[in-house]
Amino acid sequence: MGKEKKQKVEVTEMFVAKACPSRIYWGIITRSQDENGNPIVFSRILMENDGLLCAQASDQKELANNLNRMARMIVFEGLHDDRGVTEEIFGSDFFLN
Repeated sequence: MGKEKKQKVEVTEMFVAKACPSRIYWGIITRSQDENGNPIVFSRILMENDGLLCAQASDQKELANNLNRMARMIVFEGLHDDRGVTEEIFGSDFFLN
């Protein structure tokens, strides 16, 4: 018999951000290491019509706390409702948010 084909398996780890018990958002978590070998966890969560959450931390518990706080700020405090303003500074427009 010839060479057997190896199956490639890609594991995707899901992560959740909770603004409240009825507003839960799912995303994907990725793990890596910085240049010193310290662990890094990163998550990107798309919130339906509410925006995008991105956070990075050194451990999963800290990441969960950051994502939950941001989700609450977006849902209950209207963080994305402020569209910012544009100011002209030295002849160039700068977006302030």
